[in-house]
Amino acid sequence: MKKKKIFCVVLLLVVICHFSLYSCGNHNPNLSKKQLLELENDTTQTNPRIPERPAFVFPDTSYVPPAGAKYTEIRSIDPASPPVTLKVSVPQGEKQSLKLSRFGSSVEYVVLRLPDENDFFLTEKFSTPIQILGINNYKFTYIDRLGDHFIASNGSGVRLFDPSGFFVQDLLMSEKADRVFEGEKFASMLDITGTHCYLAMVDFEGNPYNVRDFLVKGHSDAKFWAGEFDLAKRPIFTPSSELTTLTPGVELVPSRSFPAGMFMDDNTRFLFQRGRDPFAITFNNMGDTLCKFTNYADGNGGAYKSDVSFFYRADGALFFRHEFCDTVFRVQSANCIVPVYRFDFGAQRLSSAESASNKMQGKFIPYKWFVFKDAMLLIFSEGHDCPDCRARNQVTFHCLLFDKQTGKPTPVDMKSLYPENILIENDLDGFLPIPINSLRIQDGVIIATYTKSQIEEILKNNAGNINTDTASQMKKSAEELKQNEMLVMIIK
Repeated sequence: MKKKKIFCVVLLLVVICHFSLYSCGNHNPNLSKKQLLELENDTTQTNPRIPERPAFVFPDTSYVPPAGAKYTEIRSIDPASPPVTLKVSVPQGEKQSLKLSRFGSSVEYVVLRLPDENDFFLTEKFSTPIQILGINNYKFTYIDRLGDHFIASNGSGVRLFDPSGFFVQDLLMSEKADRVFEGEKFASMLDITGTHCYLAMVDFEGNPYNVRDFLVKGHSDAKFWAGEFDLAKRPIFTPSSELTTLTPGVELVPSRSFPAGMFMDDNTRFLFQRGRDPFAITFNNMGDTLCKFTNYADGNGGAYKSDVSFFYRADGALFFRHEFCDTVFRVQSANCIVPVYRFDFGAQRLSSAESASNKMQGKFIPYKWFVFKDAMLLIFSEGHDCPDCRARNQVTFHCLLFDKQTGKPTPVDMKSLYPENILIENDLDGFLPIPINSLRIQDGVIIATYTKSQIEEILKNNAGNINTDTASQMKKSAEELKQNEMLVMIIK
């Protein structure tokens, strides 16, 4: 149980720090649907040779930053682009189906292959529910773009693949990665900017860890190492002398504090603090505090923490919304945030006091927020989502699609009671539908991922909602995929 809690904490940090903007140059020899279905398991290709280059080293941790913030926070409306109001209500009238052609015009496929038979890509259910931490009840592998390469990361570690999907090497692996619950040293991918991948290793030294203390009080009894991999330089990695039992990865240096937060640039990070004041801090790689942002929301929701925060990058900027706040902000600079969207929940807006006292029946609570090129998708619940509320029919999910410029909402037919089974119909090439929970968007490019077991689960959970021809093709793909492979779908 102790080790499971430790893993949950680290996975939570990975999820919080994981929303990033990447350079998505189209240099990939990716596959069309026809090419994918004709693909044979070619193991004759070799991985490209990586030239030796020096690795990046974080600043000297003996440096002590001066006290206080360097700049005063600024929150101001951009007169040339005032915030757009998004009216959130129970969808009325005719509902539209979610179709892929609404968000893109072309589909390509890449199969990521590991060189050995292992379960790195396998989705694994935890024995203990951890929804209270805001994470799904699964070991989930995130696929991101690093330049024209692919990065795969989960609680077992971080791995690099070339544009064709062939394994290049491990960037950083958790100790005892064969069983993530048993490890005491965990590798995390913090963020990606361009061709730079920022990683960290956390060592809890086997100490019992209280999840709440970690989130609220900090991490005084854990050790941290940080490092960076630059795809443009492609260094040969060497293990840190202090972590000799780990799989070779990025050269790591001890870090004074966990280098969490999203990178605004190579030297500036935006650190979000859930349920705290200030709710966000910007600082540089030397640890100098640049600015603190005051939390004007009405509290933190108490023990239930039912509301969610979300972060995304679009148009070269970082955007966020924190819990119990009706505004989506754009981070303009290290000390300036600008409101761009405002949710109007009306009388069904959830306050922190109502959350703390579990008075959430009939209140609107955001579940997922996706920002596409010209549209935004909001999935929200009416009432608190938990197993008990589902069993008592006290929670209902809704979905609205907003025009990015006008904020006009369009009701969406979810075709499912619960959001984990929502599918985006693939009307571009008629092949794989996209489960909404596996959707990732990088600067307007959509990425969806599939393992053998995930395709089988989609077919099982959506019997009758997928046409016969598509279901047959999906079954064939599931049969051909191996457990050390993952299918990546890219929509532009």
